[in-house]
Amino acid sequence: MQSAEHLCAKIGEQGEAFQERRLQTIVDTSALIAYLRKESPGEMVFTLLEEESVIVPAVCIFELLAGVRLEKHIQQRQELLDLTEIADMDRKISEYAAELFTELRLKGITIDNEDLIVAATSIILDMPLLTSNNKHFKHIRDLKMVSWQGSDQ
Repeated sequence: MQSAEHLCAKIGEQGEAFQERRLQTIVDTSALIAYLRKESPGEMVFTLLEEESVIVPAVCIFELLAGVRLEKHIQQRQELLDLTEIADMDRKISEYAAELFTELRLKGITIDNEDLIVAATSIILDMPLLTSNNKHFKHIRDLKMVSWQGSDQ
């Protein structure tokens, strides 16, 4: 049997881990590119990177690297990704993204599959989304978004 002190310490560790998780933010490709270009919301991404609070959905790796030709740009993007935590696309996220796809299509709304995966990741992990492309996400229920001045809501 574990001592009360040991259990309290374990609960404290879990509580700290939960608090740390609550401060994290899902950052999509558009915000990462804004950071690389030093545009808004790039300064917000910089702050989140300093706080080690950036979570990038795995699909954003594809979006960030697809079509990049210059080695220096590939390296720049890989170095940025090295500063983040990657959220893998698991079955729960995949199923939720498919549910969002069907729900929105029934309403006549089309959103890129990658954006649906990003939104599903944010919702399933219960973390707000930072994007510079709010119009792609405004129709998605239960999605919490981080806003900043100058966003295209």
